[in-house]
Amino acid sequence: MKTDPLENYIRSHREAFDELEPDPRLWESISQSLDEPVKRKRFLPLLIKVSSIAAIFIAGYLFHVMLNSDEQAPAYTTETPSESIRMLGEARAYYTSQIEEYSEKVFSLAADQPDLRKDLQNEFKELDAMYASLEKDLGDEVATEAVVEAMIQHYRVKLQLLEDMLQQLQQNNANGREEEHYVY
Repeated sequence: MKTDPLENYIRSHREAFDELEPDPRLWESISQSLDEPVKRKRFLPLLIKVSSIAAIFIAGYLFHVMLNSDEQAPAYTTETPSESIRMLGEARAYYTSQIEEYSEKVFSLAADQPDLRKDLQNEFKELDAMYASLEKDLGDEVATEAVVEAMIQHYRVKLQLLEDMLQQLQQNNANGREEEHYVY
């Protein structure tokens, strides 16, 4: 049987390798870090950031609409109120189906995180309250086209919130699976 020169060297100098030992403080710090509980990332900060951005965007848009509602409608507008309502109906149908699809995906990935689900539902309640206000404005026929645009934007914000949440959950699940492979 053929032996490797490195293996021969290690066998002949084995005692020299056994003389050196690590600093005892090193082992103490390692054992302390093993005793500390694993910190999990919370989704609440992400949810707060996304909802804040959505609220600022909607408030800014509504403020813009309110400032421009006193002015006469622009001359380039060719849509009638019925066309705007039809466009809203089509957008509502599309975005509602998309929101339901993404909601199912998010809630299935976050099944073990009831706080996340509750926070997301609360955020949707706030957005829906703003939407109800827009529906009231639409019933009053005040700046119909601008209100319809704001209502469509509501659906876009809701969908973007779900897309961002889904992406974050998928990323965290992928990271969690990677960590599981390394735990022994």
